[in-house]
Parts: sequence; C-alpha cells; structure tokens
Amino acid sequence: MESSHCKDCNVSTVIVLDHATGDTICSECGLVLDSHYVDEKPDWRTSTPSASNADSYDPISVAESAINLKSKHNSTTAVRLEQRTFDHHQSLHGNILKSVDFSSHQPDTAFHYIADMADRLGIVDSIKLEAKNLYMKANDLKLFNIRKKHSVCAACLYIACRQANKARTIKEICTVTNGVTRKEVSRAKDLLVQHIEEKKGECMEINSVRPRDLVRRFCSTLGMSNQAIQAAEEAANRVERLDIRRNAISIAGTIIYLISESSMEPRDKVSIKDICLVAGLTEVTIRYCHRELCGYASWLLETYLTAKK
Repeated sequence: MESSHCKDCNVSTVIVLDHATGDTICSECGLVLDSHYVDEKPDWRTSTPSASNADSYDPISVAESAINLKSKHNSTTAVRLEQRTFDHHQSLHGNILKSVDFSSHQPDTAFHYIADMADRLGIVDSIKLEAKNLYMKANDLKLFNIRKKHSVCAACLYIACRQANKARTIKEICTVTNGVTRKEVSRAKDLLVQHIEEKKGECMEINSVRPRDLVRRFCSTLGMSNQAIQAAEEAANRVERLDIRRNAISIAGTIIYLISESSMEPRDKVSIKDICLVAGLTEVTIRYCHRELCGYASWLLETYLTAKK
C-alpha cells in the first residue's frame, strides 16, 4: 500500500489500486487519482490445495487482495467497483446461458429460441407462430425426455415451413441452431409427427419439398438476374413432368447449374462450388443429376434460350 497526495482531501492519504478497473483510488474519499494503472509485476495464482500440498498452499491472489482492502483499510469504494464489475460479467454470462438453456422447462425460453432462428432465416411471423404452436404440442406430449429441446425447436420450425409451402432445408435450419445436427432434427421431426398423430389424433400433413420452392431463394442468394430466376422457376415447374428420381434440392441446384452453363450474362455465370455452398450439396451430386437433366436442357430452358437468341 502506498501514500499519495489527494486533490480532494488536500492531505497525504493511503491510495488503493483497483485491479478490476486499473484505477488508483483515494481510500478516504474514493476519488480516482489515476486511471488505467498497469501492474507490471508477475501475476501468479495458486490452485485449490490438495492433500499433498496443503501445508505449502498460499491463498494470496490478485482478486483476494482487493477484497481484503475493506477490512484492512476501510476502502469500500474499491470493493464496490470490484463487485460492480463482477455483477456485470455475471449478468452477461447469465444472458448468454438463458438464450440456449432449457433447464427451466419454460415455453418462453423456447419461443425466444424459435423466434431467433426464424429471424435469422428471414421467415415470416405466421410461420413463426405455427412453429410455437407445434412446440406447445410437443411440450404437452413430454417429448423433451427423449430429444433435446434444441432439436425439437428446430424440428417445429422445419415442419411449420413445410406446411406453409415455404420450405427450408434441414441444413439451412441447422445453420442457425446451437450445434444441432441434421440427423437430430430429422429424428425429432419424425418423432413429433408420429406422437401428434397418435396421441392427439391430428393429421400432420407435411407438404413435400419441390424444386420450385427452392430455386428462387437459391438464385437470389447467388445474386442472379431476374431473367435467370424466372427461367429457373419455369424449369422447376417443367421438371415435375419428368421421372427424375432425385431429391428437390439436387434438382434445384442442377437447374441453376444448367442456367449458368447456357447464360452469357456475367452475373448468371455462377460456379458449381457456389451452388453447392448455397444448396448444401456436393459437386458429385450435382454432376450425377446433371447427367439426367442435360438431355432435357433445351426444353426446360426453352423460353430463356429463345430470349437469348
């Protein structure tokens, strides 16, 4: 502990070094004499004593020295600053945990989690509300003893999007979750549909995902022109007449790849890697599907190719 002249007290007084804020404080009036103090001495800490080194354990630490100032030097100001900083960090830590912690079993926590996922995906409020209703049904069925609540919330949002014909892929849903995998969302979705149909007697009609539900969003994300987007939607409508046994995501990605191959516009010339990144596919998947669709390319893109000519 050092002594210094305080401008407020106008006497030589004992100063306190607040290690939480780096301030030099007068122990009499609490005036900050110097801010952002840097302690160049080595900072060492000792872990909790064990049975083997209990005699040699020294409990002195930087944090404890600030607390002991209250009893030794009557410096309540420094202790209050230390406590205020500690409470602030605890509050931030609690808010972070509250956003993802479902241990309280309160629906409000899940509602905020669903709303956050929906906002990050740009999903409208009507779908968000339906996802919350599905969560309440899952809460009544006590499904949380079987699946994690994060995956159940993601599954509710996925089902609500499918029912509203505004499909989002499971991979898109997983990008805004707290580390939930596609397999967990898929299992939670199947479990939720099964229990609601069996125990509540409700028919859970989930519309199948079609390529035309995906191509506009994929093209917009890739920054393609309106003409290319219209061509992709037309091709997606026509491809339903063909017997192409591929999932909708693969077909949508391949249609965009066909447009990119036949277009002369720089903004419509997107790479296959960018398409894979947006659609969540691999290059191998698109190339295999391309083999099946390339023979129909002139018919699928008839209007687009005619306009180009």
